[in-house]
Amino acid sequence: MLVNGNIRPGLLVLTVVDSGRLGSLEDDYRVLSAAAGGSLEPFDHTALEQVEAVVTNGARGLSGVEMQAMPRLRFIQVLGSGTDKLDIDAAAGRGIVLASGAGSNAASVADHAIGLSLAALRDIPRFHAKASEGTWAPSQRPTLSGRTCGILGLGAIGEAIARRLAGFDVRIAYHNRRAVPASSYAYCSSPAELAAEADVLFVCCPGGAATYHLVDAGVFKALGPAGFLVNVGRGSVVDSHALAAALATGVIAGAAIDVFEGEPMLPDVLRALPNLIVTPHVAGLTPDALDAAWARARANLHALQHGGEFVGRLV
Repeated sequence: MLVNGNIRPGLLVLTVVDSGRLGSLEDDYRVLSAAAGGSLEPFDHTALEQVEAVVTNGARGLSGVEMQAMPRLRFIQVLGSGTDKLDIDAAAGRGIVLASGAGSNAASVADHAIGLSLAALRDIPRFHAKASEGTWAPSQRPTLSGRTCGILGLGAIGEAIARRLAGFDVRIAYHNRRAVPASSYAYCSSPAELAAEADVLFVCCPGGAATYHLVDAGVFKALGPAGFLVNVGRGSVVDSHALAAALATGVIAGAAIDVFEGEPMLPDVLRALPNLIVTPHVAGLTPDALDAAWARARANLHALQHGGEFVGRLV
């Protein structure tokens, strides 16, 4: 099929997408879909040279070297919010438009974060395991209601978590690089100051060099022996060794994480800790979140070919 009298431009999809969604783009694009893992190796140079748009995700990203193989590349869509594996400088240097799906999975991630916090505070997985074994082992556990909750990263996900926490009658504090002018929540000037205020510390900031190991041994010490950590941001934000030591020695009471360093393999230091709950980066994996992310990608890909504003544009 021709678009404006020309052969359809190439669209390279580097994440698993169902055939129905891919088919919806074939009026405008010749779609190239990578297998799971997203390697460029199956594609010959000629096919890559025709690619004008790429759809990827935060875990896969796109490197500057890979961009060089696509001289006509004009647009990159990240389905999620993560950009730490995407060479933003290389894209900006070539004038490639980069758009993020940030916010499209905020509701799903926030729901999961609340679930993790309740599971950790009330020790639900251990109670389930004991009851399933036929062991009656009740014990007192803290409740979320009435606590102070700290949010590290008051973006779309952080705001969604805060709205849900309001139903638990909690006090909310937060830390960002800069205070949010319109926010009614208490602002803390550092992660350690936030942790000292919090009973439960929710980590939902992006990854990358600026946030690498932002949550370290000092933050855990400030959080204290009755404190809990919930991480639905990026694994790189939390120092795994510091977290393991804090859990093993009672520096903090417990943690529940959906993301961790070295994904998909859980670091050895975090294995077999009874006060740690782990899920495999599934907080944003819901049909609703995927529908919203793909709707944004489809709108942006249409805008690329037919004109219009890009939603979620980063560069």
